[in-house]
Amino acid sequence: MKKINTCHAFTLEGKIMVFLMRIVAIVIRFFYGKKFDTPLENYLEDARYFKFPSRDLFYFLYKYYHKPPTIDDTSGAAKAHFAKQNFDNLKPFGFEEIASVTLTAAGDLMPYEWIKKEFCTELWDDIGDDFFSSDIVFANLETPINTSKSASYVPEMMLNDMYFNGSAEMFDIFNGNKKYKGFDILSTANNHSLDMGEDGLLANIAFLQDKNIPYTGTAFSENDRDDFPILEKNGVKIAFLAYTYSMNKMQNPEGKTYLCNHIELNKSDVDLQLIKNQVLIAKKRGADLVVASMHYGNAYQAFPSKHVMKNTHRFFEECGVDIVLGGHAHNIQPMENYDFVCPISQEKKKGFVIYALGDFIAYDIFTWGHLPVYLKMTISKGVFGGKEKTILSKVEAKPVYVCGVFHSRKKRELRLLDAEKLTQNIDNQRNIPDFNKAEFEHLMRFYNNYWNYKFIDDTRF
Repeated sequence: MKKINTCHAFTLEGKIMVFLMRIVAIVIRFFYGKKFDTPLENYLEDARYFKFPSRDLFYFLYKYYHKPPTIDDTSGAAKAHFAKQNFDNLKPFGFEEIASVTLTAAGDLMPYEWIKKEFCTELWDDIGDDFFSSDIVFANLETPINTSKSASYVPEMMLNDMYFNGSAEMFDIFNGNKKYKGFDILSTANNHSLDMGEDGLLANIAFLQDKNIPYTGTAFSENDRDDFPILEKNGVKIAFLAYTYSMNKMQNPEGKTYLCNHIELNKSDVDLQLIKNQVLIAKKRGADLVVASMHYGNAYQAFPSKHVMKNTHRFFEECGVDIVLGGHAHNIQPMENYDFVCPISQEKKKGFVIYALGDFIAYDIFTWGHLPVYLKMTISKGVFGGKEKTILSKVEAKPVYVCGVFHSRKKRELRLLDAEKLTQNIDNQRNIPDFNKAEFEHLMRFYNNYWNYKFIDDTRF
């Protein structure tokens, strides 16, 4: 099969720059050797700490432009651990269900130049009915929307600081192209929350309020921060929290830490007090289950790093979170069930985490980002062992092929395609113009080799 580079530009200038950066990466590899073949220990991956020249910056460049690590940093133990995970029977024997709610969870919505009306007329046509069919639909809005300023897109080549801003038109595309019900809740805590400054963050909140879409992770006051959404559907109350490991080189203004829930989640031994406090508040406000969107981890690698996994387990054991939805990594990373004792109720529970959902609506030159997933989850409330209990009773992963066709700078097509259906019909190419069969097969090999939820057993991949 044709080999596909993991970093593949569209324009001639981009291809030249990628070629040059790949040469730089190979030179870097000569100096650092095999250390870059696995994730770096305790790697923060925070732009605030990137210095030139430095090992951390060179590692980021190397894995993006040349070779992302496909080996975990635990001598294979993490890969073996994920391979043993089973998501078929999450409901314990004897659990009597009283009510349930369905939740769709997707990854990052990012302001690429591809996200324009003329390029996205059919974006949702293949998956929209299924994606928006749940009682609650969630994603991470990874850009402020400040309509008083012009849009600021993700550049083709990421060679300097990037500050995003979306537009009303772009948000309509994210939100279903006005063909579907749209999102029921969005996380607004990520490394681009303060890209347009404090005014931009507040404008984003006002924009979502005007759309009647609840948000979590940012706030306009101290009281607002703890008034995070608890959505009730079918008698089940779910709290939504959100936190980010970084705000790039930006920081909350002095005395205004409430603006964005910023915790250095990629640091070992990080202080989790804010999460503990908010989970406790959620329980006092009557939440049956707590979902936390964590913008964290290390990008452009197949597996989460050891220190990220350790911190994630602390979210369960020390804070009492029930479900962790990971973002930022740009490509998908595995799912995990984790048994723990809730620090609030002292009950034995089973936590669930997906370490990275991937870039959901975006089109990076990093090809692994073209295969995100969204989760279809069922949360059930009932009785178990004579006590009321609310659990994640079902989870189904839905891989999506983000199909981009670049005709010219002014003519492009972007579509979200059901990867399972596409796999079954790959020979007739689903009538997609210029469908990149080689890239799709490359992505399916990545999926089958490094992810731990199999939806198809196909020898072609």
